[in-house]
Amino acid sequence: MKLMKIVSVVMVATTMGTAVVVATPGVTADAKAKKSLKTFPKSLRRTWYHYEKNDNGKFTYSKLTFTAKSLTMKWAGWGTTKVNKADKYVLHQYNPAKKLQKGKDSWIFAYKAGKSTKMGGWNTTKSAMTAKDALSSYKVVTAKVNGRKVKVLHDKHLTSLPVDIPYYYTSKQLAKQTNPKGYNYTNAYGAKK
Repeated sequence: MKLMKIVSVVMVATTMGTAVVVATPGVTADAKAKKSLKTFPKSLRRTWYHYEKNDNGKFTYSKLTFTAKSLTMKWAGWGTTKVNKADKYVLHQYNPAKKLQKGKDSWIFAYKAGKSTKMGGWNTTKSAMTAKDALSSYKVVTAKVNGRKVKVLHDKHLTSLPVDIPYYYTSKQLAKQTNPKGYNYTNAYGAKK
């Protein structure tokens, strides 16, 4: 009888211990998944170039520069008649467990979504600070240009899909080489995977 009680207590304790161990990693992973990124992924960190005609028919370069905690954009392509001044954005981590900070216009948040990084503007409500409210998605892929493998940044403007997907390259030379006629992104240009 005592042996039966001991076995029962050990089984209950083992079962409860296993349940706690199984539940704990899921809860921890879920809490981490809700926080936005502290820094941009290393694969994005560099200057990227895009080449196309602007609305005046002039060939222009646009560029994106990612650092660990900032993004600087200088767009000169479709929808413009001259090179716009550079816009600089600062990455801030959003933590839903804390009070929402009042942000500035230059504040952004970012989430990892598979191989992409989704980014959006800082908002005034917690419900609008999620990956599904992101405005852009950036993904680095490898493509072949003249038989050589090169890195290509796909910039998806999520609010205007499927058309707004400019490609950015690691140099001005590559950007021009892959789009010599300066087509804008409605013409399906760019390096093929």
